[in-house]
Amino acid sequence: MSHWKKLSVLAVAAVAAVSMTACGPNDSKGESGALELLTDDVPGSLRAAADKAKETETVRADVVTSGSTADSELQMTLDFRDSLNFDAVGEALGEPVALRLVDSVMYTENSAEDRELYGGKRWTKIDLSSAPAGDTGMDQMLQESNPSQQIEALLELEGVTVVGEDTVDGTRTVQYTVTTTPEKLAEAQPEGSVDSSDLPPAEDTLDVTEVTIDIWIDEEYLLRRFRSDLGTAGVTTVDYYDYNEPAQIEAPPAAEVADLEDIFADLGKDFEDAMKELEDLPGGS
Repeated sequence: MSHWKKLSVLAVAAVAAVSMTACGPNDSKGESGALELLTDDVPGSLRAAADKAKETETVRADVVTSGSTADSELQMTLDFRDSLNFDAVGEALGEPVALRLVDSVMYTENSAEDRELYGGKRWTKIDLSSAPAGDTGMDQMLQESNPSQQIEALLELEGVTVVGEDTVDGTRTVQYTVTTTPEKLAEAQPEGSVDSSDLPPAEDTLDVTEVTIDIWIDEEYLLRRFRSDLGTAGVTTVDYYDYNEPAQIEAPPAAEVADLEDIFADLGKDFEDAMKELEDLPGGS
């Protein structure tokens, strides 16, 4: 896989991961009568779910993005303690992918045939808190994401309705839905989340003019499923399980890691040297 294809795969997988890091749940066993309350009191139920989500420390999630040119499937373990860390394995752009985010540094595992491109290293890394990664807004999205952020946003949107009762992986839930515009969804983000002015409009980058958000809340006000439908830009569905189970997410050994920033800096220097040699040739400018 080339350096550029690798970055594309990393970007698709990372975006899929980031798109759901703002909506983590907590564990529950359920209480009788809660489904009726979930149906009758939409604002109160969403507030309770948002408050419950803030208690999340760790969770596992299956993330599926489909219906676009960037289909992906990831199985993730997320740790919301301190800064967000995660471990993800799956497939993006038809390629197997393994990612780890540890202290704002993204690690991606190299395939056996790709390792010769990176000095035999099993992993490559890029620091999302530094340029050029930081300039993309990715680091800000990761650092400022909150487990209750997506639910908090729904509280600010008009038109949230109850679809009805549903079962998610054997758990009884109530499904809620709302359709809005990318602009209104950005405006609804809670204070302290990503500043929408720092990000390009979705209708410009993805040709999206309408967004439908669905969430499934169980009898303990716990988020069990989150779905974002961007029309032709794709649908992302996240299912949560193994709430607050022990999770240990660590950076790979330093000896097994190549730094992508160093690699591309070297490529840039090689390009500059090649251009200088061309200029020094007879007739060069």
